[in-house]
Order: sequence, then C-alpha cells, then structure tokens
Amino acid sequence: MAMKSSYTTPLDTIKKRSIYMLNGAPKGGINYPSSDRVCAGTHLFIDMWDAENTGNAEAIEAAVAQAVHDCRATMLESSYRKYSEDGGVTGFAILAESHICVNTWHEERMVAIDVFFCGSLDPYASITALRDVFRPSRIDISEHKRLLGTRITHPNIVEAL
Repeated sequence: MAMKSSYTTPLDTIKKRSIYMLNGAPKGGINYPSSDRVCAGTHLFIDMWDAENTGNAEAIEAAVAQAVHDCRATMLESSYRKYSEDGGVTGFAILAESHICVNTWHEERMVAIDVFFCGSLDPYASITALRDVFRPSRIDISEHKRLLGTRITHPNIVEAL
C-alpha cells in the first residue's frame, strides 16, 4: 500500500504565496495547439551525432547568428568559448525573445543545442542553419511547451515563498 502524505496546503494559501501564475499565462503567450491553455514559449532540445565543425567557435557563432536571423529574433549579445586546441565549444546567444545555447563535444563529434523562444516566434526556423554548420548523421529534436497556464507546485516549495 502506498503511503499518503499527511502534508497539505490549502489552495488559497498557495495562491497567496505563489509568485507564479496559477491560471493563464503572461501577456503575449502563444496558444498551445489543440488546447485552451496558453504557454509562454517553445523550447527545443536538439541533439546531433557524428557532427562536423564541433571545435570551430567562429563557424558555430556564424551559424547561430544565421539561426537568429532565420527566426526573426533579436540578438542582444553572444559569447563563445573553445575549451582547448582540440576541445569542444560552448556558445550562448542572449535574445530579446530568450536564448540559443550550443554545447559541443569535439572528441565525440556530438552537439547539444537549446533553442527557446517566448511568444510566437518559430524555433524550428533555426534548424536549417544549425544543421548546415554541423552536418550531422543524426538529429533528435524534443519539444517542450514552457510555462503552460496550469501548474502543479510541490507544497514545500510554495511554503518557502
């Protein structure tokens, strides 16, 4: 028999202490497909294997700039770092609409990319520029709708607020 927690928090207490919206989403959110709920944006997790240019910070920076352009996003600033002569690269583009982050493992020829846009911009428009620079043999893409209008919070976290 599963143990039931004896800790409960009344809903009105959660509403008073929560800094997050319980119902609805921020203004400017986008409609979640086939639902009446709203989300703040779409977050893509892109993994690439057997990739090229994993140690070329300049090529990666140019590809991310092209991806930002293709998505019609607004670049605020960016930074790229190569870890050693034969090492991978980490790069981050801060956008008015959120971010694109790239991490490469040069020795393994692997790439992990996060593309997150708030509002109605299409993060999928970034994929062509990123695919073209890395030319991987395999790409996996996972999508996560961020900050859906309904949320469940662990009571202990809410109590700490």
